[in-house]
Amino acid sequence: MTNHIRDNSASPYISDKQLLNRLHDGAIGIDRDANIIFLNPAARKLLGQNTALYQDKPVADIFAARPELPTLNSALIQQCLEQKSSFGPYRRQQLRKTGHQTLTVDFSITPLDSETAVIIFHDISHLERRDTFLTQLPNFDPLTSLLNRDAIQQNLAELHLQHKASGKSYTVLLLDLDRFKLINDSYGHSIGDLLLQHISNQLKQLLGEREYLGRWGGEEFLSILPDIDFDTGLKIAEQIRKGIANFSLSTQQQEIFTTTSIGVANYPHDGEHVSDILRVADAALYEAKRTGRNRISSSREKHGSFLSIATQLENALRENRIIPAYQPLIDLQTGQQVADEALARIIIPDGEVLPAVQFIDAAVHLQLVHRIDYQVARQAILRCSNSVLQGEAPHPHFVNISAELLRHPQLVQGILDTALQECQACGDRLGSEKPLVIEITEQALLHNLGEAREILAPFLDFGLRLAIDDFGVGYSSLNYLSDLPVSFLKIDGHLIRRVANEARIRAIVKGIQNIASDLELITVGEFIEDQPTVDVLREIGINWGQGYYFGKPQVLHERFDI
Repeated sequence: MTNHIRDNSASPYISDKQLLNRLHDGAIGIDRDANIIFLNPAARKLLGQNTALYQDKPVADIFAARPELPTLNSALIQQCLEQKSSFGPYRRQQLRKTGHQTLTVDFSITPLDSETAVIIFHDISHLERRDTFLTQLPNFDPLTSLLNRDAIQQNLAELHLQHKASGKSYTVLLLDLDRFKLINDSYGHSIGDLLLQHISNQLKQLLGEREYLGRWGGEEFLSILPDIDFDTGLKIAEQIRKGIANFSLSTQQQEIFTTTSIGVANYPHDGEHVSDILRVADAALYEAKRTGRNRISSSREKHGSFLSIATQLENALRENRIIPAYQPLIDLQTGQQVADEALARIIIPDGEVLPAVQFIDAAVHLQLVHRIDYQVARQAILRCSNSVLQGEAPHPHFVNISAELLRHPQLVQGILDTALQECQACGDRLGSEKPLVIEITEQALLHNLGEAREILAPFLDFGLRLAIDDFGVGYSSLNYLSDLPVSFLKIDGHLIRRVANEARIRAIVKGIQNIASDLELITVGEFIEDQPTVDVLREIGINWGQGYYFGKPQVLHERFDI
């Protein structure tokens, strides 16, 4: 076989050899069997003086094997030659030098003719040393060598003050790699980590040196674009989206593609504070992923989008427009109302009432549920005391309390202070039991019984009663019944809707009722929508019922300042 790169005859590839000799990067010529046939001056210098040792040796001898990179064997080289296309680039490969030393290089494989290919490699050892140094610093992410969350957030705070003083605009991009978990699960975490490193490098190239870039967490990245207006920021975001979509990671297994969803927020368009800008960027990112991924989203989205609803929710919280709507609970034996439940609603400026189904997803994603619970609970307490002081007989008022609220001690204390003040105002009119009932979902209590006791303690110590909502969907229900002072069981609505037509469901609900009767608990059937369901539940012995059959939640005229 003729080695065209070495051939001194009048070969068309003499010019290739001359070109390779002029390269500042290393070049290694190889034949179909992946044996070394040529090294250019840069390669000889990088590998060491005794380069004769490499001649006619397998190129794999000097490329340290890595599981995520292809093995440089004859099969790979022949595939490259047959396809007549370049393979790579491959990142951060260890190259063995003479004297047991190594280089860190990026490399690619390019066919020269039907029998010969060339490996071009670039020494990045200095970057490796830099990254090793950076990962030892507290401000840098050890995997990607980007700024970590605390550092990029500090940069954002400082830049915000500068732009606020100068009156200039800046834009923030919050990026999330789409379906990254699937890549991790399919190829392993080492490949996932490698992809994050490559995406980090891509982002640095796409953004340039003047922009701030950090790893926000997991597969999320945050970029700050100083002095960039909204329109320009959207254009940059689109360039990044396209750049990531066109990128692929070549591994020994196959070529891996990914896309990114991007949330865009701008100062001052989206708020006056850093927290406003980050919240809008986060909501925009969620909207981008919710509506199909591989796209950008911003507060300029049309009305009715997730981001629009999130903005409405933020404004409602700030302007005290979160109010309760009250749904009655009925004694199934007498047909009389015995309690009510306070459910969150938003009053928008034109007077329309938004039900929770329209904003609860935004509240959960933006971690605002605790603030909603706080406002509804205090409104319910004030309404309770007002009715008692006007001469009405006290009855239980159920309020939903999320696990998130229970982890905010200052809000818990605020509710307790309001309850104490109003209980004192009502005096003996309340009777032996305080009317407020804390309703918490079974799912919110599943993880740790000890923690559940601890976070519920302030309410229980005050004398409030506890209701478990959605009972029957968790796997450790009975533990909570035995270890927590539960007074009410609200049976999951999915069971109640089926109880009139399915014998197995009736048996399950009857079993729950038997346990509740033995423990002297009051049971409540939720989502009751018809008379047959009422009849079956009454026959089983369920105590109370709740649902549209008895009445929809109603917003009352009185509102209380909180």
